[in-house]
Amino acid sequence: MKRPLHPLHPLLPRGKELGLPVVSGILLAISFPPFHLLFPPFIALVPFLFFVSSCPASAEGSRSAARATFWMGVVYYGMLLYWLFTALVFYTWLSLLGYLITAVVLSGFLAGAGYSIHRLRYRHSMPFWISLPVFLVAVEWLRGHLGDLAFPWLGLGHSLTGFPQLIGFADVAGAHGVSFWLAAINGLLAEWWLDGLKIRWRRWSAALLLLIGLPVGYSLFRWETLVTRPAARVLVVQPNIPEDLKLNRELARDSSKSALDRLTRVAIATERNIDLVVWPETALPGFFERDRGWTLWAAALSRRNNVPIVFGALDLEAHRDGGFDYYNAAVYLDSQGSLSGVYRKHYLVPIVERVPFVPIAWMRDIRRSSQNWRVPLVGNVGAFLRWFGGFGRGDDQPIMSLNGERFGVLICYESIFALHARTYRRHGADFLLNITNDAWFGRAEPWWSQTSALYQHPAHLVMRAIENRIGIARAANTGISGFFDPRGRAHQLTELFEPAARVGVVETTDGLTLYTRFGDWVGWLAALGAALLVGGSVWRERRAKTASASA
Repeated sequence: MKRPLHPLHPLLPRGKELGLPVVSGILLAISFPPFHLLFPPFIALVPFLFFVSSCPASAEGSRSAARATFWMGVVYYGMLLYWLFTALVFYTWLSLLGYLITAVVLSGFLAGAGYSIHRLRYRHSMPFWISLPVFLVAVEWLRGHLGDLAFPWLGLGHSLTGFPQLIGFADVAGAHGVSFWLAAINGLLAEWWLDGLKIRWRRWSAALLLLIGLPVGYSLFRWETLVTRPAARVLVVQPNIPEDLKLNRELARDSSKSALDRLTRVAIATERNIDLVVWPETALPGFFERDRGWTLWAAALSRRNNVPIVFGALDLEAHRDGGFDYYNAAVYLDSQGSLSGVYRKHYLVPIVERVPFVPIAWMRDIRRSSQNWRVPLVGNVGAFLRWFGGFGRGDDQPIMSLNGERFGVLICYESIFALHARTYRRHGADFLLNITNDAWFGRAEPWWSQTSALYQHPAHLVMRAIENRIGIARAANTGISGFFDPRGRAHQLTELFEPAARVGVVETTDGLTLYTRFGDWVGWLAALGAALLVGGSVWRERRAKTASASA
């Protein structure tokens, strides 16, 4: 009598499926911050491809490749995104569920790619250096096009943001172009090894040198010849207000005001010719129009020093029926302390800022009803229902002016969305500001809460700067704050969990890059190519079966 199969039987690893694919998962994870090693991105997927090549040329072989890819993804995403749990467990144990679901779903996407790569290799002789970059980038593209669940965090190309001189061709192909390039190198190396290294070595080495040399050569050329100019002299302020304190709005208001006032006044007194002061996301822990005392203080500081200020706050929009919507916003005060502009955040953090796919009107009704519930709300559930998960989404991208220059604002993890920064640049922005509160990503104590996300998050700005050849100033509540130039170099970065102020010149370039003009053409072509390859494979196999049956 056969034993009943486990309900997860199709996903459980078998034989050597936890061998080479797991090695690839580990190599992928250590390619990113805080490790930022140079060589792993170029070879990380080679062990995985060796395993795929060893799978039988059958349907079972394709399923084995899919399972192995899934577990490679579990290791990879489990290590890369562990902070989803360790950083957010202070607020809710549901973070564990969110972490597991995220790792499993992303690994599932990879499993589909692994299945297709194997199927195309053994049924249609598709080489790895074609199938791997197409399907890997298609998966990255898909992660960024999931609506409210979009999460394009650290594609493979971002693994080289620690070496910006090598990825200057991102101003043509974008981050997905760098991912495609790295995957193609991995595929070529695997094919060369499987071909026997010494056999046709001249052909393989020439192809590899060409594949590496052309993009790197172009990147080094751009590094040396890029012409930049100063756009603004900016002061970024890092008040270092812990998140547990920020959640207590009364205490946070006093602490924030004290830290920002001291750091700003000292920096202005020390430095000269500051064009703009930038405070981080939710620097004002409340609604800027209703907290008149705080807003008037900021306006007076701006007016007294004759310098504009950009700061994060909540923005409130009241409705005639007594309801209201609220937004995570960036407020711009001119040098006379007058309101010059407000930007409302577009890309909202799932669950924390916006419950995915739930209309804002529903959240408004839940918020109104929760205020009248007689049943006690346990722990932070009441606060969550009243204030979290129901943020409104901004509907425009205002570009603000400063002394003849123009800038746009990215709030928090909007920096991971390449389209957002590109839209600002296309519409005339000379530089960008990123205001963020990365206190959500980690704490000074205990030591294990200082997660890798604190280093991963700012790495995205390197790619945004290169893609659009634009300078970026970053003000983070607890760090890392600093500046990124159009070459992708980081300057004057602050230490984590220390009050700090930095003054730097934000540079820019004149003219638009090919990426800024044409957008993510590599990502779209990869997604289209993956669909055509899969569709073509299915069509050819059905046609062959029909012909066989007719015979």
